[in-house]
Amino acid sequence: MHILYIITKLELGGAQKVCLSLFNALQKDHTTFLLSGHEGVLVDQVRHLNQVTLIKTFTREIGIGLFLTELKNFWHITRHIKKLKNSYPDLIVHTHSTKAGIVGRWAAWLAGVTHRVHTVHGFACHEHQKKIAWILIYLCELITSLITTHFICVSQKDIGYGSRLFPHFTHKSSIIRAAIDYKKFLRVESLPFPTTTPFIFGTIACCKPQKNLHDLIHAFAEVYQHNKNTRLEIIGDGLMRPSLEELVKTLQLNHVVTFYGWRAEVQVPMSTWHTFTLTSLWEGLPCAIIEARSMKLPVISYATGGIPEVIFHEKNGLIYPQKDRLALAHGMLELSRNQILYEQLSSFSDNLADFSDDTMHEEHKKLYASFFA
Repeated sequence: MHILYIITKLELGGAQKVCLSLFNALQKDHTTFLLSGHEGVLVDQVRHLNQVTLIKTFTREIGIGLFLTELKNFWHITRHIKKLKNSYPDLIVHTHSTKAGIVGRWAAWLAGVTHRVHTVHGFACHEHQKKIAWILIYLCELITSLITTHFICVSQKDIGYGSRLFPHFTHKSSIIRAAIDYKKFLRVESLPFPTTTPFIFGTIACCKPQKNLHDLIHAFAEVYQHNKNTRLEIIGDGLMRPSLEELVKTLQLNHVVTFYGWRAEVQVPMSTWHTFTLTSLWEGLPCAIIEARSMKLPVISYATGGIPEVIFHEKNGLIYPQKDRLALAHGMLELSRNQILYEQLSSFSDNLADFSDDTMHEEHKKLYASFFA
């Protein structure tokens, strides 16, 4: 089989990790190609490969001022796909992320590609948008859904949401969990409950509105007022980082909050954490949650997207309604003080078999093969 993967930006996110994992793993038995923008910390992993095409002007941003650039990008991508299809008539185009998903599927359709697959890592039309933005994005997704051969969802919640929004979604969709590299994150036992060293809360998140890090910082400020033996560490970067750092400074937390920026090997700082925290407002099912549980970290999170499908309140984590910052802070404080609760949540036996990279690769190969059965 011959598969072209398309994504907008190779930053350190779940969609990007999944895309690169498939691109690399399926090369053993099939021919894979990758098309992406040239930005992101993961670009250096693929820049030197012949099967990779990086387009400098293919960025995540959209706007009227970029209209001519987007037209050129669309034409470039369409020609690239057409060239591949001429060499490989059975070409499958598989897109990840919203913008790449819309552009890539229409370019594939125009190029005459029969099999157009899109992985939903959480829908771009969600309740936290202004209504006009929701309508515009929904209409784009609705029209594009009509030319989509198959949808892959990473959570049951996205299956349900897509089925309500798009015609025939139920019949042409399936769940394949977004996997992680278990060899990097597997840990048999959690860290002991700290008594003389600080209790560290950690998160992995882009500094953008979706991840809602302001809530996490405010919640941690409340925790720190009552327990000075706590710390917060943030792996990630983005446009909002300066404002987040200013918030930390305003709350006088500079000495206890650490911004790491992007780290390729996130398991290194994670190995010193006691708890993983997440305050996202929209998600599919973040890979970072599975990575955290593989390292036996209790998870404290808002009940966003598919997170409650793997994190169970007072079993392997603590789950709270979105934007309930006080409840989140209460849970963080309780966990930092309660050794029995910490050990209970840490030692929970998770069933994460569906999140192994081997399982994800095999499920994709089965799906691709079914197109030609």
